[in-house]
Amino acid sequence: MSLIIEMLKKSCLEHGDKAAFRTKVAKQWVDYSYRDLWRTSDWTATALEQWGLEPGDRCALLAPSSPAWVVAYTGILKANGVAVPVDKELKQIELRHVLANSGARVLFTEQPYLDSLLEIAEDLPDLEKIIFLNQPPSVEGQLTPQIETILATLLNEWRALIHEYQINNVDQKRLETLAQNLQQVIFPEASAKSKHKKDTLLGRLLVAINRNLPRYNIESFSAFQIEGKPPGLIRNPSDPAVILYTSGTTGRSKGAMLSHYNIASNIKTCAAAFRLDQTIHTLSFLPINHVFEQVGGILLPLSVGGTISFAESLKKLGDNLAEVKPNFLLGVPAVFRLLLDRMTKKIESQNVAKAFYHFPLTRAIVTKKIREAFGGNPTFISGGAALDPQVADGLMGLGIEVYQGYGITETSPVITLETPGARRLGSSGKPIDGVEVKINSPNDEGIGEIWVKGPNVMLGYHNNPEATAEVITDGWYHTGDLGRIDDDGFLTICGRVKNLIVTPNGKNVYPEEVENELLNSPYIAEIMVYGHKVDTTSEEVYAMIYPDYEALDEYVTENQLKSLDNTEIEVLLRQEVLKYSKNLADYKRVKRFTIREDEFPKTTTRKIKRFVVEADIITEH
Repeated sequence: MSLIIEMLKKSCLEHGDKAAFRTKVAKQWVDYSYRDLWRTSDWTATALEQWGLEPGDRCALLAPSSPAWVVAYTGILKANGVAVPVDKELKQIELRHVLANSGARVLFTEQPYLDSLLEIAEDLPDLEKIIFLNQPPSVEGQLTPQIETILATLLNEWRALIHEYQINNVDQKRLETLAQNLQQVIFPEASAKSKHKKDTLLGRLLVAINRNLPRYNIESFSAFQIEGKPPGLIRNPSDPAVILYTSGTTGRSKGAMLSHYNIASNIKTCAAAFRLDQTIHTLSFLPINHVFEQVGGILLPLSVGGTISFAESLKKLGDNLAEVKPNFLLGVPAVFRLLLDRMTKKIESQNVAKAFYHFPLTRAIVTKKIREAFGGNPTFISGGAALDPQVADGLMGLGIEVYQGYGITETSPVITLETPGARRLGSSGKPIDGVEVKINSPNDEGIGEIWVKGPNVMLGYHNNPEATAEVITDGWYHTGDLGRIDDDGFLTICGRVKNLIVTPNGKNVYPEEVENELLNSPYIAEIMVYGHKVDTTSEEVYAMIYPDYEALDEYVTENQLKSLDNTEIEVLLRQEVLKYSKNLADYKRVKRFTIREDEFPKTTTRKIKRFVVEADIITEH
């Protein structure tokens, strides 16, 4: 099994002039070729080696999705390093944990994250160098790479002088004032708009001086890169390629070490299952630090010579879908539910389209137009959480092929997958080639914890042998998920072991099953079902609901009401809970619920952080 870089090299050499990436710059889509990717990642690897990066050293990436992010990631692997993609939404306390635990020596980031880094810098003794990934030159007040480099050099020299000659605070302040004057000359408009001196790169660097932080070697990405031959690849397929920190739905994140072999095996198997080739065109909008997007949305298309367009933002996802027309789309259930709702509403709002769609003989006219809007023969892959079978069925009714998979960070990520010719609504498909799945200690219903064994199982948790030993037994990874396998080999996910609710009559309730039913209500935007303790061994089914306030506004308008007060909202939601619980056994139905005014705290894949919400529930009681 090859290294990740060897898989990418094959594509870059075969598809040199083809667009590897497309990104929006000044309202125009701009191509970034495979040749560009290979060349600039060479320069990055060369620079990292000359700087002093040793094989196995960790380099973190803290920035949004972009070609530059992928170039840096590829360069790290070419330099025989280990990439540590970091969630850009992390708060300071968790950011400190990830960077400190990984021991990253180099950080690729962007200027908006510098303030947070300055706050925690003293707790990161291993971090020696910060490299700013290039921003679009059209951004107002943006420093050019040349000016960034000069200012960074001035900063480093100034720090050295302060340390060597013990320069007093008065003299330090005098030079900082001159630097502020220089900033106003270079960017008078940006300086005038800035309310605080740390609103610009130079201002932030001066804050670093004031705080007397450790001496960082700060540089822009373009200035850092060195044209030259990168170091030879000396890593083995069994060596760590990346360290991915789990999203943390249940507490402090752990760094899963994935080898080149883990990831490469997953890519090759999944590409073969869907017979993917250079015609694949994806629209990337999920967080790039997450394993699902990083492996399935970035590395997989690149390995077969496909093209990746980066969405501008989630808000512009609809516009970007219409512009790009991707024929292969990775997403989470919440996004696919939203897409189905929008497409259905659009059909229902157009009399001709509505009539054609609801008449079997003319339905193909409508579905053909929908397919053309997604590249002609679109394939959607859902992951990250369970996809409601009704959503999958609805999308397929619109002419879109939808497949669900199951995987987690620690398994690189795919474990099971629906594929052409092997699909069953409500299931997560069958184990992919080379991967074994078994149900450990199944109950009378055949439900138990899902264990996994195969080339995709992680090496272990970084710097945490105790946690590794808890989840791996004789090569079998304990997923913490509950599931069952039917006679045809299809896996159905039932919930999480830790979320299981045991009722007073000894019945097991899986919160995810209840949540999926109640989310069919148009007035429920988010819901978390949990067990409320009634004694030491049993619980009742309770829930917290975040209403869809936009839908409630439409309800008010349609029923010619002035408004809905809290009591009226609660009555309406109770009716909805009763209505959408009809398919559930009595013991699974929600006994009580409370209403949230704000959205639930969530991970990057839109999973509710149950441990945070449960802590609040315990506090309230």
